[in-house]
Amino acid sequence: MTQIAIREAIPADAAGIAVIHEATVLAERGRGHYSDAQVDAWAQIRAPAELRGLMAKRRFFVACAAAGPVAYAQLDLETATLNSVYVHPDHQRSGLGRDLVQTAIAAARTAGLSRLEFDAALDSVSFYEALGFCPLGDLHEHEFRNGECMTCVRMGRGLDGDSGG
Repeated sequence: MTQIAIREAIPADAAGIAVIHEATVLAERGRGHYSDAQVDAWAQIRAPAELRGLMAKRRFFVACAAAGPVAYAQLDLETATLNSVYVHPDHQRSGLGRDLVQTAIAAARTAGLSRLEFDAALDSVSFYEALGFCPLGDLHEHEFRNGECMTCVRMGRGLDGDSGG
């Protein structure tokens, strides 16, 4: 069994994070929630330099196997937003997503935040609900850099034991 550890990301993880993002999003193709054009826009890789810039402003956590990162989460403490949680398709359904969300929640609590919010892709809503997050209202459109949009669900959770809206 492969050992996987969660740790704070370092700048050298940026290329691996980009690969995880692209592979995870492209695995959405054909699942029925989003069109090919939406998946392509969502999958656009951020350059490692851009990711390193985001790492300077946000907290990134990675789940690492011997070969490197296989999953990541991105937490913006300034906006109390869980920006992303992605698990490479080869490692999904292993508990890594849950573990990364719990790591981000613990970091948010330590930083003094009382709640987290984010936009969830349609197929991830039940995953987040199982972790105590609740939808906060109507569906809305998330716009990508190229102008393509995808429908998301705004979700939130209190961090003091109160889960939800």
